[in-house]
Amino acid sequence: MIPSLAATPNLVRMLTGDASPAELWQAPKPGEWSMGDVVRHLVAADERVFLPRFHRMLSESRPTFASVEDVLAPGQSLGPLLEAFQAERGRLVDTLRPLDADAWAREGVIPRGPVSVASYANLVAEHDIEHRRQIHDVRQALGLKPKRTEAKRPLPMTRILEDIGKGPAAVRAASDGMTPAALRQRPRDGEWSVKEVMAHFLKVERDLFLPRLRQLAGGNRPSFPSFDADAWARERDHREGDFEAEWRTFQDLRRQTIALLEKLPAGATEHVGFSSFFGPVTLIEYATHVADHDIEHLGQIAEVRKALSA
Repeated sequence: MIPSLAATPNLVRMLTGDASPAELWQAPKPGEWSMGDVVRHLVAADERVFLPRFHRMLSESRPTFASVEDVLAPGQSLGPLLEAFQAERGRLVDTLRPLDADAWAREGVIPRGPVSVASYANLVAEHDIEHRRQIHDVRQALGLKPKRTEAKRPLPMTRILEDIGKGPAAVRAASDGMTPAALRQRPRDGEWSVKEVMAHFLKVERDLFLPRLRQLAGGNRPSFPSFDADAWARERDHREGDFEAEWRTFQDLRRQTIALLEKLPAGATEHVGFSSFFGPVTLIEYATHVADHDIEHLGQIAEVRKALSA
């Protein structure tokens, strides 16, 4: 629970970081929350509900808590709201992290019934996932690009296999007709060329997606270190090398990924791993990320070509 609780502020920051101010506060339908409203709720829930309840359970004998309506923090400036959520969640994690077994077992009574500190922390983690999924749903309703999918509603495996099976051919089609010089050309300083996007596709399939899916399929609850794509891109100039050779290797690795997912043992889609950035993630969530990663970077290729044409 602790890694999941600690990861949520960064995930919310990432999920909202590319939205315009208008998109941040645009509700998909009348009466529904915008992405900004979800952040306001997360801040207020930690500050006014979750953290005070943990403090009381740890200091009082079985306290009883009244029902709480949906709470929203004031303000419509995303930056301060995200900072406030980071601070409140830091206090909550710092409260829970050092607890011993006796402290985790202390109880309180919420409207739905008795809870221990441990089971209530699990409810907070589920609350995080519910509202991260809500942000994903708002993004989709507004037509924004999919973001990394941990806590997104996972796709069915049949859909994942269909989508990622198209990936290599889609990369080829997206780059079709470009000269070697155009493949290496960056639209602006600091941005990736199409050749660098191809190198990234190969890197993550070979070093992240395929080995991590294998580990998740094994069911030993693996831990995954963070991967900084921009830092990797700065290690050397990935405009060099053979685009066609990298594409063929990517195609072969993607076939291996598909073969692995087609032959998963029963129940393997719910096997859990732990990302140092995302917190807990199931195999089906991670496989959904593979599909959305294709969409994200195919869109990047299209944007590079448009910029070069302009």
